Amino acid sequence: MSSLNSLKTLSVASHKMSLLVAFRSLKFWLTTISRLLQNGPRLYLSIIEEVTHITIMDPGGCHLKNWFPFERWSIRKLEEAEYRIFANFGADVISRFVPVRFKCSLIYTVTVEAKEARTYDEPVVLMHGFGAGVAVWGANIAELAKHHDVHAFDLLGFGRSSRPRFHSDPVIAELEMVESIDDWRLSMGIRKMYIVAHSFGAYLATAYAIQHPQCVKHLILVDPWGFPEKVEQTNKQFTTYSWMGVIGSILSRFNPLATLRFAGPYGPAMVKKLRPDLGTRYKSANPDDIYEYLYQCNAQSPTGETAFKSMTLPFGWARRPMIKRFHKIDNLVPVTFLYGSRSWIDPSPAFDIKSKRDGYTDVKIIQGAGHHVYADVPIAFNEVVLSIVSDEEISESEVESNSSRDSCESDCSCGMDGTQ
Repeated sequence: MSSLNSLKTLSVASHKMSLLVAFRSLKFWLTTISRLLQNGPRLYLSIIEEVTHITIMDPGGCHLKNWFPFERWSIRKLEEAEYRIFANFGADVISRFVPVRFKCSLIYTVTVEAKEARTYDEPVVLMHGFGAGVAVWGANIAELAKHHDVHAFDLLGFGRSSRPRFHSDPVIAELEMVESIDDWRLSMGIRKMYIVAHSFGAYLATAYAIQHPQCVKHLILVDPWGFPEKVEQTNKQFTTYSWMGVIGSILSRFNPLATLRFAGPYGPAMVKKLRPDLGTRYKSANPDDIYEYLYQCNAQSPTGETAFKSMTLPFGWARRPMIKRFHKIDNLVPVTFLYGSRSWIDPSPAFDIKSKRDGYTDVKIIQGAGHHVYADVPIAFNEVVLSIVSDEEISESEVESNSSRDSCESDCSCGMDGTQ
């Protein structure tokens, strides 16, 4: 009987404790909702930023554990997912961290050396787009390394590269990114290179070609973001979609991938829900590797993301569209635009540039491909890029530099020792 009474007493105590926990949780959320109603988006922004804008350099000081009882970011998971993706495509990559001067940062780089005798001195350099990393080139990097060394690197602020804070001014932030790319080139001992860049990476590659044209053998822009000017709404459109402006105003306060970081352990599942097609494009022993990889790439301190946000206007338009600046690229730099026939990116700016530019400019549409051309139809993509870098379409005489631009050697003393 005493045992039964003890069990009843324990059950009642447990029930009271559960009610107390539930009451406190309800009180917390009611208080939070009340504060949100009083202070609006500004308070919500501060909460999101507190949770998401956390540096990875001091895990012991991470405030995230005060919010959620799980580990948000794991370098081990990122490394393992990247390794499995490359291994699945038979890409034998050499990885390293390359020092650059900007805030003593390191740029994570993978290399596949030429399979056959190196025919050309200029390497192929792959630059990923927004929110991605080197592993998205899994289906391409080894195939492109027939007669050239191929390098792919994580842009500063993305992937496994350092996460320095960029200037809040978009012009300065862009220049910081561009000069970090040139510092990377110098550290790698590259004189001239073929640049194959996707989306936001293509935007930065174009900015790089404006500043350092003598270092670009051929600029290959894959479904480039940020070229057209923002389309102004008509009065009818404004009336019909004015509510979208309100939403855009609110969302513009947040980093683009804040929700992904806020999702915590459900982040990979969120990526999978949004992009279920990626699983078929990056098949491996674990079909969820690409989702884990992309989540881990973006679960860190979003410094590159914040810089990207500073360069944009609401709904994804570039604050400084490249269509207005492309003429600054030296005509001696050959340019090829590659678009997917099913992509949401408008190729019109490329055709406009081709019609006006004196230098070699070509536009190619790859059938059946969406925005991620290199992953959607990798065989066709690789063939097109190989034809370009093998000079099958452009003779040396068409793009030969004059003597004043023949050298891309720098006389600056960088003093880069890799200290972070």
